[in-house]
Formats: sequence, C-alpha cells, structure tokens
Amino acid sequence: MPVLTVPALTDALTQIFRAIGTPQAEATVVAGHLIEAEAAGMTSHGVIRVPQYVRAVEEGRIIPTAQLKVVKETAATAVLDGGHGFGPVMAQRAMDKALQLAEHAGVGVVTLVNCSHTGRLGNYTEHAAGQGKIGIAMVNAGGHGQWVAPFGGTTGRLSTNPMSIGVPTGDDFPLILDIATSAAPEGKIRALLAARKPIPENWVVTHDGRSTTSPADLYGPPRGALLPFGGHKGFGLAVMIDALAGGLSGAGCCHQADAPMDGKTDGVFLMAISVDAFLPLGAFRQEVRALTHHLKSTPPAPGLEEVLVPGEIEARRKARAQREGIAIEDAVWDNLTTILQRVSRLRQAGNGPASAPESPT
Repeated sequence: MPVLTVPALTDALTQIFRAIGTPQAEATVVAGHLIEAEAAGMTSHGVIRVPQYVRAVEEGRIIPTAQLKVVKETAATAVLDGGHGFGPVMAQRAMDKALQLAEHAGVGVVTLVNCSHTGRLGNYTEHAAGQGKIGIAMVNAGGHGQWVAPFGGTTGRLSTNPMSIGVPTGDDFPLILDIATSAAPEGKIRALLAARKPIPENWVVTHDGRSTTSPADLYGPPRGALLPFGGHKGFGLAVMIDALAGGLSGAGCCHQADAPMDGKTDGVFLMAISVDAFLPLGAFRQEVRALTHHLKSTPPAPGLEEVLVPGEIEARRKARAQREGIAIEDAVWDNLTTILQRVSRLRQAGNGPASAPESPT
C-alpha cells in the first residue's frame, strides 16, 4: 500500500484533471477536495472517485470549463445552475454565494442543479464554519442513484441523501456532522470492494432481502440495496432531504424505479447562517466550547480512551496526513497509475485524452 505526501498526491491528481481539459483553478479545487476527503478518512469520497470523474469528462457528462450561473436571486436566496461542471467546484462556489448572502441578510439559502457528484459535504460546511458562519448542506442525486431501500423495503428507491452541518467553535476545529442517511455511503461499499474487505452486517441486503457481508452483492447482478441508518429515522430524514435538495433545486426527486444509477446531476441545498445576526460570534463560540468540553468530561465507556465530538476525529486524521502522508489502497493506486501513465503518453504525443479505465465498481 503506497504512502504519498499530500503535495505529491495533489500534484498527481492535478496533472490528471489538467490533462483532460480542466483549467488550473478548477483542477486544483477538484484535486484538493478529493485529497481533503481522503485525509479526513472519507475514502469513499476520496481518490477512488478519480476514474469516475475522468470518465464523466471524457463522456461529456462533466464540462470542466463550466461557469456557475445565477438563475434567480433575492436578498437571502439564490437559484444556481452549475452548467454540468465539476460538483466540488460548483458546490464550493455555491456555498461562497450562500456565505455572501448571509453576510448581508443574516442567512443565505441557495439551491444548485446541473453539477456532477459533489463529494464530501463536510468540506463545504467546514468552509462556512471557518468564516464564522453555520453551514448546512444536503444533496440528492436528482432522482438517480437509488441505492437505498425504504424502511421495510428491499429494493432501492432513494439515493444515499447525505447531509452536513458545520458550527464554528472556540477550539482548534469546528463541529462537523457529515453523514449519509444510509447505513453507509455507497462509496464506502465501493472502497471495501476495492480493498477486498467484507462489510458489516445490516448495511446491505441482497436482491431478495437477505443481509450480506459481501460488498459485491450491492452491485450484483442482480443488484442489492443499502439500508437506511437507524431504520425509520434514517429513512424519514432521507425523504426530507430528497424533497429539499431534489425538489426545491429542480434536480428532481426519486420517483422513477428504473432511473439510471449514474445520474447527470446532483440536487444541492446549501444554507449559511451568520452567527452575528443572533449574538456576537465570540459569545457563541464560548457557548459551543463549553458544550464540547462538557461532553468530553464524561468518563469514557469501557475500552475507549476518550469521548470525541463530531468533526474531531476527521481533524486529527487530516493533521496526521499532513505529517505522515496518505496511504492509498493498492487497487485504487493501480487505477491512478494507469491514468497517470496514459496522461504522460498523451502529453508526449500531443493528443487528446483516450478512454479512462473502469472505476473499481
């Protein structure tokens, strides 16, 4: 399993995206987004996604040079169109728009459509928290990617519908909740499949509703389904996210059973809240700091050393990655090196990009 420094991995991914026609600024954003997810331990949203993104560009489903368009705007809201650009690029710009609105109106709410896979939502809410704002993000797959069975069902009817909330604190890291409403993100199953590792019980059911520990059973054929986390609770939250992210954005909710798994757009709902519109930021940070310290003061359960609050373990992982580098699974690295070799040959020949290799799934 190779271990790369963050700068070396950033350079490799940036080269790949530049070679398929992505401008430098956008290539830097996409590479940085994937590496930050990888460093945080979200391997399901990290470098394993590179072949998927490359293939989407080469098939014309992602337009690397797309620009964000404001379709409609009020003092506190905006409807945005990503022009089928990279999800990490468009979602970052959309959150920046929400932050701009919040700076003047106290709150900024935006929807985003026509962008590709948005990646790790915690990146956007952490960005908001870093500016002293509360960030909220929700995403559906525009009616596609129906990996998740409803509570009590056995076949996919919803996407993994993740959400994230970021809150500024007076500590070294913000509070970051970043969860899928399924028992695990689909990308986590993909990562375990690539690593040839089993999945825990009660994450996935086979096509006939049996629990399985084989990640391959999700993909079939015939295809299985992810389960919602917490039974009816995760299911209910997923339905509401589908309505807000899919319905309100115009990307579309899940309603077609045979919708393609690989959709063309995410539906995105983003909110930024200015703390100063309610009370001084310093006072809020002091209150949240007291909350986190209170939570961590509890005696840890047997076998555990301490209580960790949301976002703490990811912050530690990112700090460790900066010091020690990032380990990449062999199968994922093989895909990356294949793409890098092809990029090198194309540059030497002065030709355009060829077909990308298949993703691990």
